Amino acid sequence: MTSAAESRSAFSLVTSGPFSRLWWASVVSSTGDWITIFATIGLGNDIAGGQGVLVVVVSRILPGLVIGGAVGVLTDRVDRRRLIMLADFGRAALVPTLVFAGNLPVLVVITIASEFLSILGQSPRAAVVPRLVRDSNIVNANSLILGATYGTIPLGAAFNWFLASLPRLPLEFIPPETEPFALAFVTDSFTFLLSGLLIASLPALRTKTAQALRDQDGDVPSTREDLVEGGKFLWRTRTVRRVIASTTASLFGGAVIVAVGPKFVEETLSAGTTGFFAVVTALGLGAGLGIGLVSLYGTRFTRRDVFFAFATLVTGSGLVAASLTSTVFGASSWIFVFGLGAGSGYVMGLTHLHEEVEDSLRGRVFAALFALMRIGIFVSMLVAVPLEGALTKAGVREATRVVLLAGGGVILVAGSTTVWSLRYLLRRPKLDQETRDLLAETTRALRRSRRRDDEETGPE
Repeated sequence: MTSAAESRSAFSLVTSGPFSRLWWASVVSSTGDWITIFATIGLGNDIAGGQGVLVVVVSRILPGLVIGGAVGVLTDRVDRRRLIMLADFGRAALVPTLVFAGNLPVLVVITIASEFLSILGQSPRAAVVPRLVRDSNIVNANSLILGATYGTIPLGAAFNWFLASLPRLPLEFIPPETEPFALAFVTDSFTFLLSGLLIASLPALRTKTAQALRDQDGDVPSTREDLVEGGKFLWRTRTVRRVIASTTASLFGGAVIVAVGPKFVEETLSAGTTGFFAVVTALGLGAGLGIGLVSLYGTRFTRRDVFFAFATLVTGSGLVAASLTSTVFGASSWIFVFGLGAGSGYVMGLTHLHEEVEDSLRGRVFAALFALMRIGIFVSMLVAVPLEGALTKAGVREATRVVLLAGGGVILVAGSTTVWSLRYLLRRPKLDQETRDLLAETTRALRRSRRRDDEETGPE
């Protein structure tokens, strides 16, 4: 562990060094991701209404469930820089074809292919962070990466709105359904191209296994052995497993906001689109503040998993309280708390995984994390809306409130379980290696001194 004196400020991290190039690439590619997401959702809505939106969302979630494990093994066996470049350059070439997606089947096929490429670059981006910064800067680095990923949502939405408002391209071969989004897709292609060029400037980022494969040196485990090894590591390493499980459960509970949040604001709180915009804005501000506070003060908390556990409790409490309010202001205030816990907890959870997992295993661990996160979101969206409908048919008033309350309850259970599993740390703080060595040396010195005193005194 490097000393605090070697820590760098967030500004320094994003203005010089290899991490700055990774961060700027993340900003650019994430902006492109959000442009594509908003544009494809809008296109799906124009083609098939609400059903089209649901199909587009599911098309973005399913690929991760199919290839998550394989991408994890690949991330640990090849140069991660090349994987990220392949993902970015591949999307740069693929996204413009969305201009021709004038019907739902074509839109789904291209969206799934684009998401496959996105997943190919997601795990390597997360896994390489500790290779590009010092140990003392990992919290700051994760805060910056998370900010680049989700802080670009307004930027992507603004770009999408601006491009959609420009005159349409007068080209006969463009289907009328895609004309409003054609400029967005073309612009998006350039964001991925620029991101790929920035990543190309990084040094090679191979693991020991990848280097051995490249040099054909020594006994290299098979792909199947790598996959089994990753599974065993997750099963046996409780400190990693509990963070991944809690994150998955939290996303399962929190995703109900997307599924029934608009209806809750509109019907239960008697507010319109502006009310839901206020709630979403509060969520973004809370998450941003949480990320910022962790970036400033997170290094003071040596037990990242303990911080993560209590942040999960804050997240769940915020959603439970929001579900019980009767005004948009009250819901927004508590959703701000929800975002505060979610943003800070996610950063500390990622940092804990970076510190606990060896570089040669990080690709598989983060692939498992992202795949399970997608499962949590997917299952939540599949369950929340039918559950709300069933409760309404059963005569339950304000069914959306009940669904949100249940989602918050799931997060509280996840946080409580994680805190309970760490209770021994709360009773007896963990000492770092330097302190343990010092205590051991002091004990040995006292014993030697006592023996000398006994020898000099002798029997009476």
